Amino acid sequence: MTSMPIKDLNKINDMFEALGSRQNGYVYTLYLEFALSTALRVSDILSLRKKNINNGYVHLRTMKTGLERVIVLNDNCRRRMEDYLRGKNENDLIFPFKRQWVHKLLKWAADYAGLDPKYISCHTTRKTAAYRFYIDSNHDIMKTMYFLGHRSPKETRFYLGINDEEVNHQLISMSWR
Repeated sequence: MTSMPIKDLNKINDMFEALGSRQNGYVYTLYLEFALSTALRVSDILSLRKKNINNGYVHLRTMKTGLERVIVLNDNCRRRMEDYLRGKNENDLIFPFKRQWVHKLLKWAADYAGLDPKYISCHTTRKTAAYRFYIDSNHDIMKTMYFLGHRSPKETRFYLGINDEEVNHQLISMSWR
């Protein structure tokens, strides 16, 4: 099964609640917030070190595309990240766990939130971030494409997971008279 974006903010909040209830909940919720705030791939997130974050900006070269990226963190994520990083050395990994652990955590949190875990993977956070960015940018496909580092709007449209049900929901509320 391919992962899909989580479009319901209540489900995302339920996932934060689930992750926060675990031992190391602060780190797990920070991971989820960071992943949603940056739309980075899990491999890029797990390779980041403290030195990659300066003054609320994430500096990296992405593994898949080799693109140099500078991504600003929103105020809440920046504050939480700064608090968390205070006790770390410059070369310490920010999130010292494996991709398999992230996968397991996200599936567990999704199940807790009432989502079908078979549609959840490490890539779900990237797709969810893309969807929310697209909505919040007033449906600007080009900005969303740039945010994700995609090369074409077609690739970005696929990522957003927009389907007939959503289009029909929009259509039924439209009126010409």
